[in-house]
Amino acid sequence: NGMSFVANCTEHFDVIISDCPDPTGPAEVLFSEDFYQACYRCLTDRGVFVAQNGTPFLQLEEVKTTASRIKDLFADWHFYHAAVPTYIGGSMTFVWAAKQAQMRQVDLTTLRQRFAASGVRTRYYNPEIHCAAFALPQYVLEAVDKLNND
Repeated sequence: NGMSFVANCTEHFDVIISDCPDPTGPAEVLFSEDFYQACYRCLTDRGVFVAQNGTPFLQLEEVKTTASRIKDLFADWHFYHAAVPTYIGGSMTFVWAAKQAQMRQVDLTTLRQRFAASGVRTRYYNPEIHCAAFALPQYVLEAVDKLNND
């Protein structure tokens, strides 16, 4: 399971993405402080942790709980959202957490250059969507005790 893997892992990763079920039953540990601490330990110095966090309309407590568990651990943390039409509520919230504060602060011009250089074609994602994804509604900002989207 995910908790056992990160708890015993000696490798380091640039990115850890946790896409797990809702935090109930056996999956509850994947939303725990212990799990987040183990993930932090497994990240490189420039590492980024990302995890799904439910729909903000229906699962705001989940978002608040995650914020309270990571806010003192990572140099930068925030949430972003994306349209997921097949999920109840239509908008999914994800936590972003990085060991270095500047990792999330990439300007639009740089994102455009990187995206163009990648040669990847997408139907949804583009650099503007990337920036907009981090702009959270006021009720989510208030729920996680953030004054703004910075």
